[in-house]
Amino acid sequence: MDAELVAAATGALVQAMTTDAWQAVRGQVAALFGRGGREEEVTAELEIVREEVTADGDELAALTWLRRTLRANPEFAAELRELLVDTSPRTGLPPQGPRVSNQITGETFEKVFQAENVTIENLH
Repeated sequence: MDAELVAAATGALVQAMTTDAWQAVRGQVAALFGRGGREEEVTAELEIVREEVTADGDELAALTWLRRTLRANPEFAAELRELLVDTSPRTGLPPQGPRVSNQITGETFEKVFQAENVTIENLH
């Protein structure tokens, strides 16, 4: 299972649960994982997860549901990634996590900081 995909999808689900985008995102997720006549069942599961997440602010319920659902339907991983790209404007999340890039040229004697994963290369 793609841990990066699960983390990004969990974050997107949780964020959508607390916004006006929830109805649309819930519908798209239910349509994806509810194929074969299970859409209403998946919609109900998502509402239970939303209640748990909003009640205590803990993402664990969403993470657990998503892991379980992807394990049962690994063939939907690529479509879930596409759904993340499609819904990112509504959820406010970038499609595959934050990307930060800084390029500094010329001579500088100041300190420059970058968060997340930092790679320092000596170009001289």
